[in-house]
Amino acid sequence: MTDFPLVWHAKVPAQSVGPGEEDLRLLDMPTGQAQPRRVAKAVSALAPPARAVLEEAIAALRRHAEGAKEATRISLRGLEQPDRETVLDVLGEGDVWAQLGGNVAYDISESVLTGLWHVTATEQDGSKTEWLEVGEIPQVIVAATERMPRESIMVPAQVPQGAMNSIALLTELQERSAAYRPGTDNHVINFTLLPITEVDAEVLTTVLGQIPLVIRGGGYGSCRIFATGLRHVWAVQYLNSMDKVILDTLEIGGVPVAALAAREDFEDSARRLAEILQAYAP
Repeated sequence: MTDFPLVWHAKVPAQSVGPGEEDLRLLDMPTGQAQPRRVAKAVSALAPPARAVLEEAIAALRRHAEGAKEATRISLRGLEQPDRETVLDVLGEGDVWAQLGGNVAYDISESVLTGLWHVTATEQDGSKTEWLEVGEIPQVIVAATERMPRESIMVPAQVPQGAMNSIALLTELQERSAAYRPGTDNHVINFTLLPITEVDAEVLTTVLGQIPLVIRGGGYGSCRIFATGLRHVWAVQYLNSMDKVILDTLEIGGVPVAALAAREDFEDSARRLAEILQAYAP
């Protein structure tokens, strides 16, 4: 078993991914009790514009439960600030967050209803646009991972002394990345069980590089996902309650399943959101 987990960095010009990432905490204390970024305000009723947005979300969730694939955007532009805050308070924050950098910076959080996301886009001049999105994962993430990474890497002919398997691994990643076709299963390389050295780990992360995309999954089975600089190659690290890496992998394929909403999630989320709306019935 390797003692050298691959070291990746956030590489996004924004705040931390997920609540409490940068908060001061005692050494090796569990991090699962981080406070949410939003504090919900009590409301006794929903205004018609807020209710309309949530009803649109229910309809979209039901379509995805029936097999729809194309993501659905629901604009928040027309809501007054109190109605916007009410919608976001009702939806809450779930266990998956993401940040994407570039000419436009995106801050993404899944609601407590799996498959229903809140996306905020910030332009370079500071102007913001936000929307709700129903889908496996917001499309800005999918688009970025097709546009930003390189199609191939330069596998070095020589590596520093102390490397064992980095050239072979980079060659395999190159071949599998080129061969991947959307819709096929991802292939996972488990570094936790491989004999790699600290030099190998450094060569792999240096040659692969990163794009400015980080996804963090909380709750049970916490993980963090980094998009590497090679198309279709992801670093997925699973963490214990003290934020230590217990499983270190590279995944070749589409967005890792750990970040995706499943078809059955949409049905459950549609039912739960309908029940929430019923509780606010006049």
